[in-house]
This record gives sequence, C-alpha cells and structure tokens, in this order.
Amino acid sequence: MAVYVGSYDWGPCVNKIVINTNQLQKPETLKVSDFEIERSLYQNGVMSKGELTITDVFCSDSKGNKTDKESIYITILTDVYPEAENASPFPDFISSGVFNNYFHYKVTNDELDMEFSKCQGFVNEGVSKFTKSSYNYKIETEIATASGTLSYMFYLPPEKSDNTKIPLILWFHTIGESGNNPYLVLLGTKATNLADDTIQHYFKDGVAILAPQCPTGWLETTEQSTLGVHYWAPVDFDGPVNKITKPLSRFFNSITGRPEKEEVETTPFAAVSYYTAPVTALLKDFLDKHPEIDRNRVYVGGASAGGYMTMNMMIQHPDLFAAAFPTCEYYLDSKISKSQIKMLAEKPMWFTYAENDETVKPSNNCVPTIKRLKEEGARNLKVSKFSGVFDLSGTVLKDRNAKEGDRHYGEPYEYEGHASWIYVLNDQCKDENGLSLFDWLSRQRLK
Repeated sequence: MAVYVGSYDWGPCVNKIVINTNQLQKPETLKVSDFEIERSLYQNGVMSKGELTITDVFCSDSKGNKTDKESIYITILTDVYPEAENASPFPDFISSGVFNNYFHYKVTNDELDMEFSKCQGFVNEGVSKFTKSSYNYKIETEIATASGTLSYMFYLPPEKSDNTKIPLILWFHTIGESGNNPYLVLLGTKATNLADDTIQHYFKDGVAILAPQCPTGWLETTEQSTLGVHYWAPVDFDGPVNKITKPLSRFFNSITGRPEKEEVETTPFAAVSYYTAPVTALLKDFLDKHPEIDRNRVYVGGASAGGYMTMNMMIQHPDLFAAAFPTCEYYLDSKISKSQIKMLAEKPMWFTYAENDETVKPSNNCVPTIKRLKEEGARNLKVSKFSGVFDLSGTVLKDRNAKEGDRHYGEPYEYEGHASWIYVLNDQCKDENGLSLFDWLSRQRLK
C-alpha cells in the first residue's frame, strides 16, 4: 500500500491510502464502517498506537482515482484538518531519522477478511519535484576545528536553453523542522509551495530553491560557555541593562550639561549563528555546481528560527543576496548594531509578521528593527502586518460542523499567531499597490 501525504498550511497530513488487494473488489461491498487504520509509532524505545479517521473508501486505479467498476485497487480517504488525530507522518516536534522508520500502518476489514500492513512508501507530489542531497562541511577557527553534514533539498526549474540564467531562493526552515530528515523541511511549513506554479510563475524562467536542514537549530550561536556548550539565541545579557542605564545617562547628562560620550560599537554577544559558515560554504558549493544560477539574483528567506537565520545571513554576508524576506523572525533588535542597520537599510527587505504572535514577540524583534530601518531611510522596505493568522482559502473553518445560523458558521480557522509563514507560502502578502511579495522579489538584483 502507498500512503499519500498532503502539504497543508498546518503541516503534513496523511490524506489517503491506496492498496493493491491483488483481487477484484466490488464497489458496493466497500463500507467506511468496516475499515480501520491503525498507526503504530515506535520512538525512543516506546510503542504507541492510534487510529486514523476514515471519511471514504472506494474502488480506484493505482493512483487513487475513483472508479465505479470492479478493481484490485481500493483507496481510503482520511480526515484532513488541523486537529485531525494521528494524521501527521512525523513523530514529534523535532524529528530525527526518516519517518517511515518510525511508523507502521495497518489497514483491516474483518467483514471482507482483509489485512494490509506492508507500506511501499510515502507519496507527495510537491516533494517529488525536489532532490535530496547533503554537504559535508569543515570549519576551522582559532579555537577548534568542527565538521559535520548538512542535508538539503533542492529544486531546479525545467531548462529553457543552455544560456538561460535563473534566480535562487535560499529557504531556512523553522525550529520544528530541525533534525536529519530533510522531508520535514518541505512538509513542516508547506515549503513545497516554493516549487509550485503559484510562486514560480513570477519568475520568467522559474526560480531554483535551496532548502538546507539544520541538525540542531539555526539559533545555535558561535559563542560558547566555559563548558564548551554553544549559547542559543536569543541571549540578551546587556539588553535589559541598557534599556535602563542609557536613558538615565542621557537624562543626567542633559541636566548637568555634560556632553554625551560617543558610543563605541561592540559586537553583540551570541548573535551570530554557528551555522553561518557551513551554510555559506554549502551555498557557494551549490552555485559552483549550477552555473545556470544568476549570482546577482540570489534571495534569502525563512520563518521563525529560519527568519533569524535570514537576518543573520543578510548581516554577515550582505554581498551574497539581492533581497531578503524574513518572516516572524527571531533576531533580537538589540543584537543589531547601528552600522548593521545602516547596511540593511541599503538592501531590499520584506518583513512579515502577525501582531498576536506570542511565540516570537514582534515588539522585541522585527517591529523595532523596521522602525530603525525607516529612520535610516530604507528605500526598498516592505512590511506585511496581520492582526492574526487566518485561513484565507475558505476551505478550513473554525467549526466545520457548524450549520447556517450557528455562532461560528462560516468563520475561518485561526492558526497560532506565530504561523505567519502561511501567508508567505500561499503568496498572500501584498503591498499597498497590490504587488505580491514574490513578484517584488523577482525584480530585485544585486547592483
């Protein structure tokens, strides 16, 4: 049997299972109530079981297309909803390993004496457009030498001609897709959409996608404790103190007439990602292997921890990127120096966030950064601000069982305020003139 996994705003969800029964089945004998799907999850030495909710079952072809005729294939549709139980093909928040090593699915029908448990694989058409690869890196510093492997997924649009040059989007996933299973990178936040025509059509010859996976988390910084453990951003030892001491200093200087001392800019503590060097090396290696990519049109974007990494890469290597689109980014504004703000003000940037984000508070991150960029005279700065994160498709409802006249009838489903990447990956971010984020992005290039 083949287990089909759909890419949805809320993440991956098993939506159907196609089974070759090896004998003809009659459509009229297939009843939803007679079938059960048991999902067994083995993780960290513990086995847990649960059932998937079945919504329909019918005779089909090998791809799951319904037929009214007898067939050796049957297709079972399962519940698709943000809160559907046991629907995710991934074991937990941060996964390691390939998901079919963790899961076992068993389909039974006692009335027809059926039992199927051999899974031939997982199917997702969006993922099938991508290629899986890996890059071995080695970092040499004054303190130590570190090495490791970055798994990554990449997409290349169909070649138009030998002389065609295409742009590239470097995409950074959220903390939830960290690990060593690169399929998480694409399915965890519906990043498969980056290779869909919804976004690809804005670029004349398409746009390549490079999506690396972080083994631990993009927030791991280069700074280490005395025990050799890397600090994770956001660490802001000085921020709270400076918020008190700097205004007091300015106040006393104003009443005493003492001139203010010129501030000496220092490098913020625990601001630079440990993965800056590995990702930079991966990017340059990828560009060397793919000369069809236009190095003047390399863009960078990401969400949450990936938004932090987007800001990090723009600050550390602004010369590599033509534009950036950080989403619900987790780069503390207090970690960005005046000179860095001045540099970022020269770069095309599009920020996206929801005001009710309680996971990564915009008031500590993007909001003050946007304010400072405007004060610095940023000429190509875009901002998509939302009150919350709601389904805009009209297909995912707050109460899907509500009837006309009920309290929540027709109201859209509301996601956590942190999930503003949903608007980005659905191409729902537009400026005041109706220009979409990716249309804007396609027009940017290094000067």
